[in-house]
Amino acid sequence: MSGIICGNFGACRTTSEVCKGAWHAKCFVQAANDRFPVLGVSDLDHALLNEAVLVEDDPFRFREARSGDHLMVPFQCDRCHFFNMQGRSARPNCSVDSLLMKCIRRANLDSMWSRERSTVRNNLLNGKKLNRIQGLLGLGWVSRQGTGPFPPTDLWGMNVAVALLMRSLDPGKNAQQVQFGTIRQLRSFVSNKAHASSDGVGATFMNDAGTGARVTHSVTNSFWFNRFMQGCHRRMGDVWLPDKAVSRYVMRASFELLEEAWAEFGHDPYYLVRISKTACILIAGYFAALRGEEIGKASLDGILEYWEESTKHPVHPYVPFTLVGRFKGVDGLKLFVQPLAAVTEDDCRIGVWFRRYLSQLRKRGIVTGPLFANQKGKPMSISELDVHFHGILLEVQRTRASVIPDHVKIEEVYSTFRSLRRGATSEAQNVNMSDTVINANNRWRKQMRSKGMKPGMSMMEHYTDANVAAPTLLQFSALLPT
Repeated sequence: MSGIICGNFGACRTTSEVCKGAWHAKCFVQAANDRFPVLGVSDLDHALLNEAVLVEDDPFRFREARSGDHLMVPFQCDRCHFFNMQGRSARPNCSVDSLLMKCIRRANLDSMWSRERSTVRNNLLNGKKLNRIQGLLGLGWVSRQGTGPFPPTDLWGMNVAVALLMRSLDPGKNAQQVQFGTIRQLRSFVSNKAHASSDGVGATFMNDAGTGARVTHSVTNSFWFNRFMQGCHRRMGDVWLPDKAVSRYVMRASFELLEEAWAEFGHDPYYLVRISKTACILIAGYFAALRGEEIGKASLDGILEYWEESTKHPVHPYVPFTLVGRFKGVDGLKLFVQPLAAVTEDDCRIGVWFRRYLSQLRKRGIVTGPLFANQKGKPMSISELDVHFHGILLEVQRTRASVIPDHVKIEEVYSTFRSLRRGATSEAQNVNMSDTVINANNRWRKQMRSKGMKPGMSMMEHYTDANVAAPTLLQFSALLPT
């Protein structure tokens, strides 16, 4: 039971070669020039600990096998896997074959490390105890029960596993190499392609509740491949760098600079459009607490339709911010009206900025379509919105280093994708905004995901609903600090 033993041990793999794959556990180690990433403290952005002063509790983690690993996960040695994929043995002094063998060794170790050292050790100890007890009874079927040999073909998905490992060496954005979430997309492609083939999916099973499952013939759903993916994920880890939230001080400085720019470039139509668009993008992300993909769905038609009635309301004038489009996790086309306070308690003039922007659009003859459109007239993408967002933040950094220090890499840490919404959420908590107000501001997401939502509601019906609830809905944007 001890050591590492190939499931094909003693079996003929070719007409002249018998598998002799058996190792002492500490002898089955990663290749000498293994460059596959293992997540460490140095990979974490602005790590608070120095990796040099840490004591590694398991220095051989992911780097060597453990005795009894072959009793936890199906195991074929590197030579057998190579033969399964190539139909021959590896050629000496061949760089391509050597690289493939190195990848196979890494994949085998990853599949083993899908389970912790203590789990493997306890499993081996229990196996030995069972073997001893059954020996006393004259049985011993466990020791005689074979684990192979396996068919001489790649039924486990090693072919795909080695491709994922090679992909993991590509340079990444938030770390030296790409993340696990990136490399697993290759697995999705293989699975999708297999399921789209004539024999990719087998029988379908259905239970009394109406839910069911299908038999899949994709190698990427094999038991071994799932263990490999688990071990690979554990080794690579995840370096998650969420968008940095904007603070009230960043927002205040941004609007101060935009006001100064509006006064300075008062006779330049190009800059007036750009300045007012930037301000409205900030408002949409912060005061409406929208994600980047949601900001792009703002509708000019809806705002213009109810502008006069909303902004001249005798009690609570507001901006009828309208969203139209298809949203992630929601079926069909949706429309929603999000009222925004014309003036906040901190005197941020939301209504003024929208009036300025709409006036500039009218002068250009733009009265329909997306509120934030690119040069082709299409809704702006997150990267296009970020051009405006990053531009004003860079100006804040240049003129107000106390608000955004010089060392902050704005293009890397800030994005309309989440920064504005995360800032709004944080600042709402800072001023002890009630859950009722916060939930009311987010009600449109819940309604759109609700099965009771009427997808056929007209724009007028949506506006009437928002208009009645305006006193409550306006509190979020009105109370949010700047």
